Amino acid sequence: MIYIGVTGWGDHDSLYPGQISVREKLAEYAGHFPIVEVDAAFYAILAKKNAQKWINETPENFQFIVKAYQGMTGHKREEIPFENKQIMFNDFKESLDPYIKNNKLAMVLFQFPPWFSCIRKNIEYLRWCKNEMGDIPCALEFRHQSWFAPHYREKTLDFMTAEKWIHSICDEPQS
Repeated sequence: MIYIGVTGWGDHDSLYPGQISVREKLAEYAGHFPIVEVDAAFYAILAKKNAQKWINETPENFQFIVKAYQGMTGHKREEIPFENKQIMFNDFKESLDPYIKNNKLAMVLFQFPPWFSCIRKNIEYLRWCKNEMGDIPCALEFRHQSWFAPHYREKTLDFMTAEKWIHSICDEPQS
């Protein structure tokens, strides 16, 4: 099954008829699409009340793809505002509870930055991430071409299958 949606529901004014308030956008969006990416989760680990509000504004079968917090994917290069990565992951997973309890979490999207190349240290970090996420479905998106260079392509796909990552592909040209 293929589901079509976009990243966020607030930044795409062309999706909405006429003038629509910010508060009405998610409900309007969910009337046309079955899934959306929660991009705001990349910038901060969100309060559960946000997730619950969004769950209440969407149909029963609507799904959310929650983007992993930038500290989890290495985008945030300065010091993370957590005592350690374990606490950061635990706080993030806790923020997912409303989606999980309401059967509205499609997956968590781990979108790695262009400097996250195919090296042993990064492979081990991916294993650690997947282990930390437990049974939560997780998608993996690489932005560094080395993961799919001819001599790594099959190994990357085999690794993703073995570790139970969902394969996500960036829809923009790589530099």
